[in-house]
Amino acid sequence: MNNFIEKYAKIRGVDHVNTLQKEGQIAAQIKARRKALNMSQQDLANASGLPKSTVGRIEAGITSPNVSTLLKISQALNTPFIIDGMKHGDGSSASF
Repeated sequence: MNNFIEKYAKIRGVDHVNTLQKEGQIAAQIKARRKALNMSQQDLANASGLPKSTVGRIEAGITSPNVSTLLKISQALNTPFIIDGMKHGDGSSASF
C-alpha cells in the first residue's frame, strides 16, 4: 500500500496526498468517538442537526466537512475541536 501512496503522490503531488491522509484521520476520529459513545450515525445526525447521509459520507471519507460541520459534530460528541497542526512527541496526531 505504501508503494501505491508513493506512486499516487508522484501523480497528484505530495500536498494532495497529505491532505487526503489528514481528512481520513479526521473521519476515523469522528467514527471512533461516535462508537465509543455507543451512538449510531442517526444518533449523531440528530444530535448535530446534520443529515444522516452527511455523517455517513464524512465517516466514509467521501466528503470533507467544513469548519461549521466539524463544530456541530464536536459539540454533539462532547469533544473539543482543537487544531494545532502539530504532531505530538510520541508521533500521534493531535486529537479532534
